[in-house]
Parts: sequence; structure tokens; C-alpha cells
Amino acid sequence: MACNIMVVVREVWDTRDLTGTVLDDAGAIRPGALQTRFEPEDLNAVEAALRVKDTQGGTVTAIAVGEPRSVDVLRECLYRGVDGAVRVNADLAGLDDQALAALLAGAIRKTGAFDLVLVGTAVPDAENSMLGRHLAAALGIPAVSWVDAIEQVGDGRAVAKRAVEMGYESVEVPFPALLGIGVALLEDDPRAPRPAKAMLKLKMKKTEIPALAPADAGVADPAALVAMRTARLEAIPPRTIESREIDPESEDALKGMLDAVLKGD
Repeated sequence: MACNIMVVVREVWDTRDLTGTVLDDAGAIRPGALQTRFEPEDLNAVEAALRVKDTQGGTVTAIAVGEPRSVDVLRECLYRGVDGAVRVNADLAGLDDQALAALLAGAIRKTGAFDLVLVGTAVPDAENSMLGRHLAAALGIPAVSWVDAIEQVGDGRAVAKRAVEMGYESVEVPFPALLGIGVALLEDDPRAPRPAKAMLKLKMKKTEIPALAPADAGVADPAALVAMRTARLEAIPPRTIESREIDPESEDALKGMLDAVLKGD
């Protein structure tokens, strides 16, 4: 049974190798202080969709909101073998998960019929990983979160393996449905989806990616849908760690070090 899948992909700040002062005095990210990267869990979602396509047939379409910064995630999806990509040209500044979900839901409906929507379970979504839930509510479809693998697709349903406390469970959900893909998608390396293909890079390098205005997605004013706004940001003061040398042969010195650690000195 062919399965048509929409995958939400995002470009996020790359915080793996932080150097220098990233935040200003108000706690906001300094312009140019950080590069961006493809959200790793969204890459896992792309891989999950492509695996279903490999075995079942169908199509995979990637959808993103906002103009690319350092990484064009939609073109990266094309390089990995998705069939199509759609961008919603909306300013991401100040938008929360609820507003993003409304834009994505409108774009998904505009793009066409679908069986599954996949989205990575990303903690930076307002620090609560709720974009998938908001999107499922906006589309009016059931959702399964923390999915590690899509075990079966067919007969108008999907069976998904997901992480629960002390183990895993397999759940069945009817089409259309949304699956929030977690970090443990691949058995050998959950952060290693299939690489981009050189042939597709040459073929798709200048492929035009369709763009929708917010109004085209049924959202005249995305800012009006924002339910959560940042009241203030507080920068964490830099911490200075003082090192001390002690005589490893001195029992009194070792006891003194232990007492200092226990007291938090």
C-alpha cells in the first residue's frame, strides 16, 4: 500500500561547540554568534519517511516555515530523496508552537492528501516538544509521540514502536495520523540518517521550491495566533571555577577537600 507522508523540517541553532559570549546582556542571542543546523530529530523523521517509501511506495514531501539562514533544510531533503518540498514564507521571530502549527497545518492541507505527518520530537520547541501535538490538533488527527520506529504501514493504519517508562510499546493508529519521531530511530546510530546523494545534489541544486504566503496557508496574521510570549530573558552569569592543589599523600588534606566538597565551598 502506497503511503503519502508529510515531514516537518526545521533549522535550529547549533549549540554543540559554544565559544565566546553567545548571549547579550538581555539574554538574547548575539547576531552572528551561532550557526544553524538541520534539527537532528527532523532528520530522523525524514529517514523514517524514506524507509516507508522504500518498502511501501508513495511520496514524501518536506515542509518548513521561514527563510533559510545557514542551512536550506528543504533542499537538503531533496538531496536525500524526498519527492517534493514546500516553504511557508513567514517570519519566525516571536512565533510560538501554536502559531507555527497553524501555518504548517494550512500548508499541509494546501499541498494535498496525506496518510502520515512526521515531525521530530525536538526539545527546543518552547522547551516542551509540543509542536507535534499542536499540529495534530490543528489538523484534527490523532498523534503518537516519542516514536522510535514505524514497524508497519498498511490497511489504512500504522503501527509505531514508542518509548515508555521501563521499555517500549507498539501502538496502532488509523490514517491520517501524526507521529512524533524520537531520537532512537536507527539501531546502530540514531543520529545517522542516509547521506545526501551526489547525483541528487547536481539534479536538485537549482530546483525551485514552491513558497506559500501565510495567507495561502489560511493564516492572515500569524502573530495574532501567538498564545505564549517571552516576558523577559535573563543571561546566566559566567561561572568561575577555582582550582586547588592538595598533597595526595596527606590524609588531612584529603579530608579537608572532602569537607569542602560536601559544604559546597
